[in-house]
Amino acid sequence: MPLITIPPVEFDFELWQPKKSVHEHVHPFVARFTAKWGKRPAWIALDKTIADGRMNGNVHPFDYLFDGLRPNGNIAIPALPIEVDSDTIDAAARAAAADGQGAAVLLRLEDLMSGNPRKAIVNFASGFGIGLDELDVIVDLRARNFEPYKVFATALTAAMKRLGNLYEVRNFVLLGTAIPDSFAEIAKGSDEIPRHDWLFFKELMTAMPAGMRRPIYGDHTIVHPEFKALDMRKVKAAGKIVYTTPETWATRKGGAFRDNPAQMHAHCDEVVKDPAFAFRGASFSYGDK
Repeated sequence: MPLITIPPVEFDFELWQPKKSVHEHVHPFVARFTAKWGKRPAWIALDKTIADGRMNGNVHPFDYLFDGLRPNGNIAIPALPIEVDSDTIDAAARAAAADGQGAAVLLRLEDLMSGNPRKAIVNFASGFGIGLDELDVIVDLRARNFEPYKVFATALTAAMKRLGNLYEVRNFVLLGTAIPDSFAEIAKGSDEIPRHDWLFFKELMTAMPAGMRRPIYGDHTIVHPEFKALDMRKVKAAGKIVYTTPETWATRKGGAFRDNPAQMHAHCDEVVKDPAFAFRGASFSYGDK
């Protein structure tokens, strides 16, 4: 189940043009979600710049999105940071009340380490008029230094205990990534990036005490969480493939994609043939096909 965050106003890759307003940026989402994701469930979150903006008619983006998704039978759940403005809370609460799908709270490590996180999530759920059994707790470590794994696992376990009985919430999810913020330093040809987030998660599973609820693992796919808005008409990004293996992201990188789109065929051939990519066959996933 994905957590889909509407990013700041940025370049539209499908229309191949930059967007200029929150309305322009958010408007296509409902149709694209319906076409690409259908009736499968997803959490929907907003970048702060989008939550602070408004659609035409001064409509909150959450109202616009959920009112648009609802008639299509889409299953969407609002996801919000623990600290968020009242207008965004109100809009998300309207969606939760209308759809009956509950809500999700987004926490950072800092939220677990300060104040009373147990009381905070109880109050969050209460503000939506839902019980903890309708609340999803998503802890996002983002692009943190996960090493040394054992030391961080011990510290994170202690921090998660501050949330109280984790079996009381509907879903408990832990996100993180070790993807770099730029692929500029990745070598041309074949290279690899250690999956520190996944290797750490496996260590965490052994460090947590018996009886403590284990979180569901999640990542940021192959995108660094710190957003960088670029006009892609002016950028010549390299053609590349980032392929997930049990312990690394194995990469194939070439020259500027726009100058030679056909290079991707050669990259794919290498993924299939090179044992370093641990290719599992076309039937393993949609991407492998």
